[in-house]
Amino acid sequence: MEVKEEIEILLEDLDEENITSILTKWREIVTIRKQLDSFEEMLKNKVRIYLKERSWEKYKDKETNISVSISTQKRQSIDKEQLKIMLTDAQYAMVLKTTTFEKLSIITPEMRKVLRGMVKEKASKR
Repeated sequence: MEVKEEIEILLEDLDEENITSILTKWREIVTIRKQLDSFEEMLKNKVRIYLKERSWEKYKDKETNISVSISTQKRQSIDKEQLKIMLTDAQYAMVLKTTTFEKLSIITPEMRKVLRGMVKEKASKR
């Protein structure tokens, strides 16, 4: 069975006119994706460990034709508070770029429990 066929099986009982049906299928797919993401992370860690044990930075598997490499990257960020102190309001407005986009948030009861816990933890730390 191909991956596309397996995915289509997940959508067999979908009723596009019923929001409950759509959200139920969404929840099933999110659950499966989370499990797949955790499996992927586990496998990535195993590959990383395998390479590091052998002191390899690159590897190409001949059977699967998959290449793997470990590279060190640097990420820089700007301290906005310090920048605001250094620049005038007009200069800061010239540097600041703002983009607008829409974001759809779907929160399940499980996610709501996690969010409540996070809010309670932050409130108790204050």
